[in-house]
Amino acid sequence: MDNTEQLGEHDWFVALSASHQALVQSTVVMQRFAAGAFVAHRGQLSQYWIGVHSGLIKLAVYSVEGRGATFSGVPAGGWCGEGSVIKRELRRYDVIALRDSEIMLVPAEIFHTLLAQSLPFTAFVIRQLNERMGQFIAMIQNERLLGVDAQVAQAIAQLFHPMLYPRTSEVLELSQEEIGMLTGLSRQRVNQALQHLAELKLINLSYQSIRVVDLPGLRGFGLAQL
Repeated sequence: MDNTEQLGEHDWFVALSASHQALVQSTVVMQRFAAGAFVAHRGQLSQYWIGVHSGLIKLAVYSVEGRGATFSGVPAGGWCGEGSVIKRELRRYDVIALRDSEIMLVPAEIFHTLLAQSLPFTAFVIRQLNERMGQFIAMIQNERLLGVDAQVAQAIAQLFHPMLYPRTSEVLELSQEEIGMLTGLSRQRVNQALQHLAELKLINLSYQSIRVVDLPGLRGFGLAQL
């Protein structure tokens, strides 16, 4: 299957040399996952660098008692799992499709070849790791110090990260249940938070979608508590 068009939507691929582009095109795996399906399992060898061409996935862990913690949601245009691939370690979290998703899987050995031979790719991965670290620090801060409404606001705003998720549009096809999965909050509490954010004219609500009206305001909501 010709995957040139799909890969061409990702900046890191466009920056590669022609020979490296051909290498990726001949080895990348395009696979569809239904909502709720596992893209990758915790404890398994990290065999692929994972990209979201369409849909939405989350990175999460679950205890034997069933308690869960979500690290991040990754919308279309985002990539994840580079840390585990670089370290050639067992994956420390599950990767789960929150909705029907088309996933791009770059084999670990191809990832390492690009990392060793392509300066543009190496620069991209360094920026990716740096931005991801900042995102995780902010997530821990928000969970421990912010109120629930602010946690929901920040969870939505994080999906607009220009480096990690460059293709996010102002209209998010995101349900209350999916936001609950990203934040660990109940659907009812998410609904209350969304109604409050809508009253403040930060977002507009429609069935199964959220339009962000004031992204700077959404990003700053609740941070005065810190």
